[in-house]
Amino acid sequence: MEEMEEMEEVERVGKALKRTQGPYQWAMYDNWERLKRHYSDNPREVLVPLTTNNDTVLHVVAFAGRKDMLEFLISLIKEARQLHHALTMENGQGNTALHEVAATGNLEAGMLWVGLDNRVRIELARLDLHQNGARVIEIRNQLGETPLYRAAAFGHTKLAKYLATQVVDDIELHFQRHVDQVSILHIAVIGQHFETAVWLQKEYQNLAERKESNGFTSLQLLARMPSAFQGKFRKNKWKMLIYKCTIYSMHNTKANYFYNIPINVPIFCKFNNLPRDILGWPRIRMMYKEMQKQKSLLELTHLLVKKDHSWVESKKKMDGTISLVPSHDRGEEEEETRPIHKYTPLLMATSTGIAQIVEKVLQLHPQAAEAHDIDNQQNILHIAIKHRRLQIFKLVKKSKSITLRMAMKNDRDGNTILHQAAYMRYYSANTQRVGGPALQLQEELRWMVRVEKIMPPHFIMHHNHKGLTAEELFNSEHAKLLQSAQEWMKGTAQSCSTVAALVATVVYAAAYTAPGGYDSNGLPLLRDSAFFVTFVITDTVSLISSLASLVTFLSILTSPFEYQDFYRSLPFQLHLGFTLLFFSLVTTILTFTATIVLLIHLRKKWTTSLIYVVAFPVPVLGLMQLPLYKGFSQGLKYAFKKTRKIKFSICPASGS
Repeated sequence: MEEMEEMEEVERVGKALKRTQGPYQWAMYDNWERLKRHYSDNPREVLVPLTTNNDTVLHVVAFAGRKDMLEFLISLIKEARQLHHALTMENGQGNTALHEVAATGNLEAGMLWVGLDNRVRIELARLDLHQNGARVIEIRNQLGETPLYRAAAFGHTKLAKYLATQVVDDIELHFQRHVDQVSILHIAVIGQHFETAVWLQKEYQNLAERKESNGFTSLQLLARMPSAFQGKFRKNKWKMLIYKCTIYSMHNTKANYFYNIPINVPIFCKFNNLPRDILGWPRIRMMYKEMQKQKSLLELTHLLVKKDHSWVESKKKMDGTISLVPSHDRGEEEEETRPIHKYTPLLMATSTGIAQIVEKVLQLHPQAAEAHDIDNQQNILHIAIKHRRLQIFKLVKKSKSITLRMAMKNDRDGNTILHQAAYMRYYSANTQRVGGPALQLQEELRWMVRVEKIMPPHFIMHHNHKGLTAEELFNSEHAKLLQSAQEWMKGTAQSCSTVAALVATVVYAAAYTAPGGYDSNGLPLLRDSAFFVTFVITDTVSLISSLASLVTFLSILTSPFEYQDFYRSLPFQLHLGFTLLFFSLVTTILTFTATIVLLIHLRKKWTTSLIYVVAFPVPVLGLMQLPLYKGFSQGLKYAFKKTRKIKFSICPASGS
């Protein structure tokens, strides 16, 4: 029986919607004139639903942001009570037309709707007609959102400001939705509408202290958004160049607008200011909006950090003592991984790697450096190290006194900061941004050495509650990575040595086959040509570099592949072998070019053209190998840099 009733209801709604499919299509495809003619002839259908969500034409037009169409449709409703019903009519989600206007940010349409509501209420009061419900600006949808809340959620600051001025009762009713207790500042931060969030925090400063149902403040939400602090144009050098030039130009045309953005641009940008109509260019306009967004983000960070004192929550504890012998084994108990939402904003920003928030907290609240996680008793240095946050690590390291104080703290499980560096629980290859297991292991070894440098010497042999030193913990945690690095390094060396041997064979054979042949005395016929000299030189260089590359890769294959080998020698040999192999390939191409030119006796212009054609792969190949040279330069840097020897055996000969 119930199924029959449901089927009948569905059929009834379907037939009703079929009658309005014309107006729906005209609205969806912006055929506004046809829509006007239809409702001019059928004014009573203005309040008839067009969609399965019970959206009327007023909802659809409001979402399209058409103020002129709203004025026309409202003019078709003459009776005051019916007009009040049209203004406050809700769709299936509880949204009025003003909610839809708030989503689009049309200020004029919002002013029109609020003004109409005020006039209708006055008219109904004059006629002594009973008014039901709240004002249209105070109506909440099913999520508990008012139009003001919804305007802030979509980042429409101007409309949100206007709606805030129209609130005559308690404005607190507009600051939080009842479904999940997300405040109006929370929703602006989640949507990354930082200009709106800055206005809200400046105007209503108590919003920074509000928490949503999971216990997050707005600063905690911001601390979980590392992508927001990463400029879109920082990864591309050319875009970054234009970005900086644009900043400089805007800095000159708009006084002090970018006062908090460092202006460090190439010299030629200072002498060639960008044109005044630069914002007409789509890409430059996008960069300009990104600059405004970053400016608002930094300002919002400052405002929220200034109001935050959660770092004071840390409780005092007894400092762990140094243990040079294995302590009582706590069994299989693992270090508790605390849910990140229980962290304070400072610790949360440290774990996610947002150095801007950490720096601002330490700037405004210097004592926050002493803060630590209450449960695990880990300070920001512990968290930065275990999450491999190098930028924050360097930030904390600026003060030797603070660094030493934090480095002497042990966490709940007796782990020093060196133990944190040995753990791989929070390890991510994306954080290191290096390719290949061997280079990843090298970065891990460097990270251990970097942390060891700030450790008190007597902490190095400390045993945690599981009876492990940092060395033993590192070896057990990285055993699988060591195995992968060994296999990867062997496979790479074998493949490259094969290529190097092949190149050496080719150029060796070419050395005894002079282009053009030999005379009766056994001398090359073309020995007086400049291209023959080029052929001899490039062939010799190619043979030497390919053989040197082969020797380098063979030396890798004969390595014991222990931890200490991956710290410096093996990565350096790999970069050196790659470079020599690359150089041998380039000189082989030049040898081939010189040979072709010597063999073809054409006019000069044809010879020149041929040189250009044949030599074209050389720069292309060079551009493709730029990452290789970058890696090689890093290898040279670490190979010849004067670093002290590792004082403890994180690289044991056994490799265990």
